[in-house]
Amino acid sequence: MTGLNMLKQILILFFLFPVHDNSYSQLLQLKVSDDKHHLVTSDGKPFFWLGDTGWELFHKLNKADATAYFKKRSEQGFNVIQAVALAELDGLHTSNNNGDLPFLDDDLNKPNEKYFQYIDSLIDIAAGFHIYIALLPTWGDKVFKDFWGKGPEIFHPDNSFIYGKWIGNRFKNKANLIWVIGGDRDPRDNTQDADTWRALAKGITEGIGDKDKALFTFHPQPKSTGSSSEWFHNDDWLDMNMLQTGHCRDTEVWETVS
Repeated sequence: MTGLNMLKQILILFFLFPVHDNSYSQLLQLKVSDDKHHLVTSDGKPFFWLGDTGWELFHKLNKADATAYFKKRSEQGFNVIQAVALAELDGLHTSNNNGDLPFLDDDLNKPNEKYFQYIDSLIDIAAGFHIYIALLPTWGDKVFKDFWGKGPEIFHPDNSFIYGKWIGNRFKNKANLIWVIGGDRDPRDNTQDADTWRALAKGITEGIGDKDKALFTFHPQPKSTGSSSEWFHNDDWLDMNMLQTGHCRDTEVWETVS
């Protein structure tokens, strides 16, 4: 198996990362280990990912509630919070807790600085509790609304690159970020969906300016293979595959073997 293929076999893992104090400087950039089998911090120490999905974090919570949330999750041993910049629940047209929308007229070339400054502030607060943010630049309904989600569908390959480059540059100095392309949407056959996601990842990479300063994965739906490997396994930007099993409302996911 080649080094690339070994690297791309990595799945999102849920482990424990100890919390010592609220020093932002102790958080280090994450990367794939040299043996391509697990995650490490930039100084080579193993990183154990225990994640919680706070999808609407930036959209719904005020700063005090977000701080209380980070504090509680930190005390419980969580070290990653998965959240969305452009939220699923009408994130383009329903303002955040401060009354701000992300864009003017749904134009990706016209971001609202106050909206993204607030995301900035919560990312920094999370770092103070030794929490990494697995940041989705957008939820998938802004690419493909499907049978749920409000959209609107504003992303295509050209403007995805532009937005990606902007947001990558915007947050390039945040060591506690993991970039998650996608957003609960699989690329549809015979559409531009996959190219849209690739353009977003390429834009973010160019905006950051150094691929070694970013860790990328893709958030798929719980169907088909359920893994990002189906579409992006050999893409240079993808560092690790993500697998979604779904909410498991009607499926037993554990069984006892005697």
